[in-house]
Amino acid sequence: MSFSRVRTITTIALSATAVLAVPSGTAVAKKKAPRYPVITKVTPMQVGVGDLLTIKGKGFRSGKNKNTVVFKRFGQRAIFVRAESATSTRLLLHVPLKLQAYMKLENNQPVPSVFAIRIISKRFGQRFTSRKLSPTVGPAGTGITAPGVTLPSAYEQCLAAAQANPAGDEDKDGLYNGEETSVGLDPCRTDTDTDGLSDGWEYQSAKDLNLQANPYPGKKPWPNPLDPTDVNSDFDGDGLLAWQEFQLWQYLGSPFGADRHLAAYSDGTQNTGGQVLTAGNPSLQALDLTGDGDLTDDERDADNDGLSNMIEYNNAGTLNWWASGPYKDEKPYLWRTFAQTSATDPDSDGDTVLDGADDQDADGYDNYTEMEFNFRRGLFVQPFNPCLPDPYALTCSRYVPLDSGAVYPPFDEKHASWVGSVVPLTWSAPTAPQSGQTFWNGGQGPQGPDVNTTTP
Repeated sequence: MSFSRVRTITTIALSATAVLAVPSGTAVAKKKAPRYPVITKVTPMQVGVGDLLTIKGKGFRSGKNKNTVVFKRFGQRAIFVRAESATSTRLLLHVPLKLQAYMKLENNQPVPSVFAIRIISKRFGQRFTSRKLSPTVGPAGTGITAPGVTLPSAYEQCLAAAQANPAGDEDKDGLYNGEETSVGLDPCRTDTDTDGLSDGWEYQSAKDLNLQANPYPGKKPWPNPLDPTDVNSDFDGDGLLAWQEFQLWQYLGSPFGADRHLAAYSDGTQNTGGQVLTAGNPSLQALDLTGDGDLTDDERDADNDGLSNMIEYNNAGTLNWWASGPYKDEKPYLWRTFAQTSATDPDSDGDTVLDGADDQDADGYDNYTEMEFNFRRGLFVQPFNPCLPDPYALTCSRYVPLDSGAVYPPFDEKHASWVGSVVPLTWSAPTAPQSGQTFWNGGQGPQGPDVNTTTP
């Protein structure tokens, strides 16, 4: 075979290979679309609730509500939000109010926090954004506009849209644009008075307090979206402050009813959404602090950890209650610091044990017994003192303070007779009293009767 013929056969074979590599009807193979959605830019990087967020990248699905933006602050659960509009390279959405429930708290108020972002399109993005691409999200009014965009023009556009559509809700706070304008609220800000409570929540709480009169009673010092000083008020008298009920409402997803009334935790009524009767339900009966058969908002358990909201926010589940309440004259256990449970986190310490069944002071008595059960029964317990109710508990210090003015129960002068006036460095525990036995709830102590069933 001649050299020229070999060259011809080789050329034909190479040409066939090239043809097979290119799809029919195309001159050049098309570039493949990205398999996963990818984020390349987020603007603005400092944004407030209700502000417009722009996410640029590739691999998105064009159209309305076809992409999901997943926000996640470190250590918190993920929050899923639908993008309002999208092209294959850009997503637009307003930052939803529900992110505020997952921000860091300072002085019990949400503050700007970093949220990583991930996109669900046709596929789930492979990873969350790095710190460099993760925006700082804060309450309404804390955002900074993107470079090249002036706030007045964007704000004026929002106001124009609100005026043109009075039945819409530009700031997504649960109030109609026309409704907000008529009572002096800002239809382009979720929180007009910037007190951390959304306009819709305060407005509807005021209506609940005023038996649903229209419009809301803005002249009275009641829940008011134009009053920035009302966050620490308790308008409905259930023991929960306004910011606490708002936080619980957010934790449950910021629910409105079909009639736009608050479906959970209004500060205008103690029975938001109607009565919750305990009859025939032991788990609800266990939360009933007053024993009247009806769980009001303070007695309900938003995070389902076995402890009432009131216990975890303001009562026996808090260090402040033991330091400033009916037992304020008793000295605190001083050898260690203690954490507190959270009303919006069912597992505050992350050990997979629900807070009610957990044991804050590791003395063998669960939090429910020492916090909630004690509230009603006057047991001689203390969730932040491992020596109560059992001075022989494994975590109770074998030493008492030298300063007599710092001695904590039961080794203080009032209760020393229960365990002996001289505490040995090492002891053999007698049969330890069990939770609920008379030894600790007003019966006979080891050397005589206790002084009182409710104030040991």
